[in-house]
Amino acid sequence: MSGEQLSLADAIAEVNPGLAETARAASPDWWSRASSAVAQLAREGKPFQAYDIVTRFGVEEPGNGAKQWGALLSAMRKAGVIEHSPTGGQPSRRPGAKGSMCREWVGTASSIREAA
Repeated sequence: MSGEQLSLADAIAEVNPGLAETARAASPDWWSRASSAVAQLAREGKPFQAYDIVTRFGVEEPGNGAKQWGALLSAMRKAGVIEHSPTGGQPSRRPGAKGSMCREWVGTASSIREAA
């Protein structure tokens, strides 16, 4: 487990121990690539969904999909990299999701400033 992965997991442990365990169980390689993709999307300042990480950056779906995406995005939110998008959610772009609603995320003001 990478140091970043461990510290993000520790940050969410007091709020949600189960989510922290899921974060710790993710492959360090997957976590590193996925969190780098989230940071890049955050710097762009546009709303995004977890599936955008797959389509734009080629990060594969994790073994425990919904839980690992949730752990990653919650940890990145707790770290101040992303926040819930003002749009709230949009129909999922993920194949097979049948247009169900999906949360959208956007970079925090500080993440967007870093890109400028």
